[in-house]
Formats: sequence, C-alpha cells, structure tokens
Amino acid sequence: MNDVAQAITRLPEDEFWLYFIAACIASLVSLYFYFRYLWRYRIMQDTPTALIRSASQGYNEFSGVAKMLPGEPIIAPLTKHECVWYQYKVEEKQSHYVRGRSRTSWCLYESGVSDGIFALHGRTGKAMVNPDDAEVIYSVSDTWYGSTPYPSAGPRGFSSGVFAMGKRYRYSEKRIHENDGLYVLGDFRSFRETQLPSQDEALAVILRTWKSNPDVLLNRFDKNRDGYIDEVEWEKAVLIAKKQLTQKPERPGEKHIDHLIEKPTSSRKPFLISTKDETKLIASFQYKSWGALFLFFVLGALAVWMVNIRVW
Repeated sequence: MNDVAQAITRLPEDEFWLYFIAACIASLVSLYFYFRYLWRYRIMQDTPTALIRSASQGYNEFSGVAKMLPGEPIIAPLTKHECVWYQYKVEEKQSHYVRGRSRTSWCLYESGVSDGIFALHGRTGKAMVNPDDAEVIYSVSDTWYGSTPYPSAGPRGFSSGVFAMGKRYRYSEKRIHENDGLYVLGDFRSFRETQLPSQDEALAVILRTWKSNPDVLLNRFDKNRDGYIDEVEWEKAVLIAKKQLTQKPERPGEKHIDHLIEKPTSSRKPFLISTKDETKLIASFQYKSWGALFLFFVLGALAVWMVNIRVW
C-alpha cells in the first residue's frame, strides 16, 4: 500500500488529476446504474402479470411464448436462421501504432437489429410485439470468425478467441427463436379491425422502415454487393414486402390478433423483452444493483484517498 501511495505522490500534476477525475466519473456512473437496476426490479415487483384477454390499456407485464406472424419470416442475416428477433454485429481486425508499437483491435464494420413484429401467445390470448427500442435479453448468442465481411458459413460451436488466428472478421449474432418463453414489460394497446391501416399504408410503413436502416437493407437485398440497391433489387424488396402483408388463412377457432405491446410513452418506464422469467430477472437486477452500489463506494473512497495522499 505504501508503494501505491508513493507512486501517487510522484505522479505529474496533470496525470494525477486525470486519474482522479476518471475515478470520480466511474463512481458516478456506478451510482447511475445502481438506480437504473433498482428502478427496474422495483417496477417488476410492483407490476402484476396480466392476462392478454383481460389486460387494461397501458403499462403491463405479460408472459407467454414467442411465435412468428404469418407472412415473410424474420431471417437472421449472418446465420440465416429463422427467428422472431435478432441483433448482429460484424467487426474487422485493424492494426495501428501506439507509441511506436503495433496494436490490433476489433473495429465495428456493420451492425443491425431486427425491427420485425412477432407474436406473444399467452394463456388467454395473443398479442403482437413491436420490439423497436426494447431492452432485449436473448436466448441464443453465437460468435465466430472468418476472412470475409459476410460469413460463408455459420458457427460451428467455437466461440473462443483462440480460433481467431488468421481471421480478419468477427461475427456476433443474438437471437430469440420461435417457441422461446417470453417475459414482456411494455405498453398494451387494443384496437378494432377498422382501425388497422390499409394494405397500401402498411406497405409504405414496411418500406420506410427498411429504408431507415440502410445497412440491413443492403445486406438483405444487395445481391451483387455493389453497395447500392438497383431497380431490380428494389422491385424484389417491394415484392417481399407485399408477401409479408399476405397472411395465411386462420385456423378454425383462431381469433384475429387485435392487441399490440410496444414501447411505453413514458421514458421512465422500461420496455423489456426477455427469455428469462420474472423471478430470474428480478434476482439478476438485484445483484447488478448491489454490485453497482459497491463499486460506487469503492471508487468514491479511492478518489478521496488519492486526494488525501496527494494533498497531505
């Protein structure tokens, strides 16, 4: 400990204050995450699990099973697996020099997240789930390596960095699959069929959503990989969007989905989609809040100790 104290007293003035400010900022960030996790599990504890058939309009929590909606399936871009939600990232290994030494690091090459709507089937009904801006806790995560920006093969069970030798790209993909158990916390809204948008309006919404995420659009429809969506590729995108609007005939006894769960209008309420059940989630958030509070006190005490050593 004396050696550390002597090292602090010998630090140059600007370097000492840099470390001090870093410790203070880290302490405050830990405090922020303490309240963030605390708020989440308190809301979960205070919000009873609702039944879809009888849920009140507004903020609710639900549990059920993830299901695909009829029409164009949601395909994960890297593994090409069908799923209800995905998030992917492609990183490129780059070399650079720091103080005359060569260093390598993984830099983001491309990323994207699913914006497709899927269904939640509960005990008393079903509802559509719009995952835009949701905090998602997924069920499957794959990481693997390759030599091209887009993987020529999927993961083979190896995710360790040992297998990155000689590979320039790292692929990561997280997914929620059909039939995964789901816990959803968000705004619940019911509507009549007459309130649904027309087919032309719905088609315009799908195409506008795709255009708002050009990376995903290029990855899905740019077949010649020239970085542009030409007329032929755009016509195919429009055709797929139209097929997505065409629903399969409903089975006997199956009612039309007329409920939607989406991001809350209040920014203070979390929008959460999780494959973990409520009990495990609450425990996880509790442990994280305790860990963040512990770091707040440790880092704060470290900052005070550094000042005392330096000043006195």
